[in-house]
Amino acid sequence: TCALPISFTVSGGGCIHLIDSLRKSKLSTICVHHEQAALMASEGYYRMNGKIAANIITTGPGGTNTLTGLLGLWLDSIPSIIVSGQVQRSQMSKNTGCRQIGDQEFDIIPVVKTMTKYAKSIINPNEILQELEYAYQIAIHGRKGPVWLDIPLDIQAMEIDENQLIKEKIEFKNPIIETSSILKFEKLLEQAKKPLIIIGNGIR
Repeated sequence: TCALPISFTVSGGGCIHLIDSLRKSKLSTICVHHEQAALMASEGYYRMNGKIAANIITTGPGGTNTLTGLLGLWLDSIPSIIVSGQVQRSQMSKNTGCRQIGDQEFDIIPVVKTMTKYAKSIINPNEILQELEYAYQIAIHGRKGPVWLDIPLDIQAMEIDENQLIKEKIEFKNPIIETSSILKFEKLLEQAKKPLIIIGNGIR
């Protein structure tokens, strides 16, 4: 189950229903002045507490404002969940030949895919619970890192029948280091005259 204690956020029209839901939730919410700062706050929070945080941001420039903070999370293997708002599905310009139809519409997913472990736009409202859980598990398993979900305004505003939600069982296993790799490392270490071992965040 997702156990997010805190959210760092910047409100905007494209995520207004998500912001309203935060107000009604048990998550502590800290509003910052810039989306880059929100993601950097998530990084600092994880480094200090070892706990994953959420970020709620708006569409268009709100999403692109995060990129420096997102790259920091990605390069240092810091888990975080970023949820961006998006225009209504009926206002999306995909496959229309238009650059933009909805207000400040921008497809952020192709931009963030190279800096996240998982990035997806939610089109089927009944997938929302499954995708949130899946994204959370991906963020914290194996080599940790940020994940991103993009949620259109009309899905944010929906009342969803819980009985219709997709609830497939998700199982994640941390990678197992092969014995052969350890033996190879031992052999190299024994042969080294001046060994230097650089250990990254993933060793935790």
